[in-house]
Amino acid sequence: MITRFLCCALALFLSPVAQACEGPAAFAGVREARCEELRDLELVRTDGSTASLGELVPGFARGEFVVLAFTEVGCPIASKLTPKLERLAHELGAQFLGIDASAQDSLAEIEQDSRELGRSFPVVKDARQALARALGARTTTEVFLFDGAGALAYRGAVDDQYALGAARPAPTQNYLVNALSALRAGKTPAPAATEAPGCALTLLPESELAEPLSYARDVAPILQRRCQACHRPGQVGPFSLLGYDDAKGRAKMIAQVVEGGVMPPWNADARYDGVFANERKLTGPEKETLLRWIAAGTPRGNPADEPKPLTWPEGWRIGTPDLVLTPETVVETREPFPAEGYAVPREGVIDYQYFTAETHFAEDRWIQAMEVHPGARDVVHHVLIAISVPGRGVDESSYLSVYVPGDTPSVYPQGYAKRLPAGAKLVFQLHYTPNGKERRDRSELGIVFAKEPPAFEVITDAIVNDDFEIPAGDANHEVRATSTLAKETGLVGLFPHMHMRGKDFRYVAHFPDGSEQELLFSHYDFQWQESYVLPDPMLLPAGTKLECIGHFDNSKANPNNPDPSKVVSWGDQSFEEMFIGYYDKVEPLE
Repeated sequence: MITRFLCCALALFLSPVAQACEGPAAFAGVREARCEELRDLELVRTDGSTASLGELVPGFARGEFVVLAFTEVGCPIASKLTPKLERLAHELGAQFLGIDASAQDSLAEIEQDSRELGRSFPVVKDARQALARALGARTTTEVFLFDGAGALAYRGAVDDQYALGAARPAPTQNYLVNALSALRAGKTPAPAATEAPGCALTLLPESELAEPLSYARDVAPILQRRCQACHRPGQVGPFSLLGYDDAKGRAKMIAQVVEGGVMPPWNADARYDGVFANERKLTGPEKETLLRWIAAGTPRGNPADEPKPLTWPEGWRIGTPDLVLTPETVVETREPFPAEGYAVPREGVIDYQYFTAETHFAEDRWIQAMEVHPGARDVVHHVLIAISVPGRGVDESSYLSVYVPGDTPSVYPQGYAKRLPAGAKLVFQLHYTPNGKERRDRSELGIVFAKEPPAFEVITDAIVNDDFEIPAGDANHEVRATSTLAKETGLVGLFPHMHMRGKDFRYVAHFPDGSEQELLFSHYDFQWQESYVLPDPMLLPAGTKLECIGHFDNSKANPNNPDPSKVVSWGDQSFEEMFIGYYDKVEPLE
């Protein structure tokens, strides 16, 4: 029987109404396809962009001869035929398009194969095998020749030189050339169909065919969720990842830091995946997607599929603050804070800088929301704001607010608030990381006050050990500290704090009934200190003993170690050490 074919947009270009493209009688068994279906079949270029068959083969619309040549990476006969097809593409006056419908071939492999074989005509991926199904393609060497009217005139082998396990010195039958010669003479090719020796083409069930990865559909959403908070202009990330060109140009670096678990920075051990509300860590599927996309050659896909760019806030995310506090005094020199901001040099390691600001309130105030705004985000690593109360000095067991890149502002639910004591002085601790550019920083704290006294107070407390010595060269020195809760407490967040020799940090809750629970194990990184926020308060009964257990690496193997020959004890500067297990809790007000 004669099977009817419709070829791409041919009927649309050649006639105002859809019409069938007749195929050779030997094509029995191939399903009938409609022109509208084939015209819009999506194929993927090796750069990852997509296009319909009609867009890829303009020769159809121009009334030219068209050859669709199936191929496959690693198929021996397909490789041997490539130089011949390359010559014919230049000699026969027909438009050639290579089709790779083999599920296992990546875009990067197809591009490399074309480069190594010296192929100049394009090869595209039939990722969903829709074209192969529509044409009834059987092998990876089969060619399909269409005449100038858009009808399928010949399908099968290029010639008879190669077969599985055999090869003639030269072909005795040049099927494709003869078919084209017949068409030019106005005749019907004979034979119109032949068997095409080659690797059998495996057509998978559509449910098993993975959509080809693309930046537009698969990668851009991940970068928006996990990376752009830091990797955008003016932020602490050293380069932007807002667009395709950014990601493509940094592909090898992305692969390196993602594979090594370095980025996004998240130091909680893997057994805590999914526990904390502010987790930045890539999920397993996200990591696999990024690495597969890079291995596939960073295909872009259809730009129309890219998500809308995120609108990053330029002002205060907490709304208009009731109060904005900025540094007024430099602690070290007791001089006024520079009006133009603190000068961050181009290079070097800068010790923590401390600045103060007065609040001037005669009575306690309740904070509903607060947000730290770094003045020079690309060099501000973190801001820690502590409270100094008249007559008591700085309370190192607590802090008011903290900023680390990627974190969100502190916004407390209705009925919850944090106390700002009367007459408090704020101490800003700034950690700067020079990036080769001169910067001036004036970081500030915005505060929104609660409209009425809260039912619950949010308190930052700490478990501290300030009496320790880390021996010179010790690679795993352990320090412990404990604190017992006097009353029932709702735990909402954890914030370990060490300096440059910090190695790991654990929180463990020992309950009154003798049981215990590890709350956090953090692989400590001085360069990426962060808080770990629970999605809901964890109720701890009165009498619970909170224990912090940490290890310090004071050896030469620690690349951050200022001096492994020194015995190290407590101190404010980064070349000294601290051991503080901050935690946020909520308590009902009496």
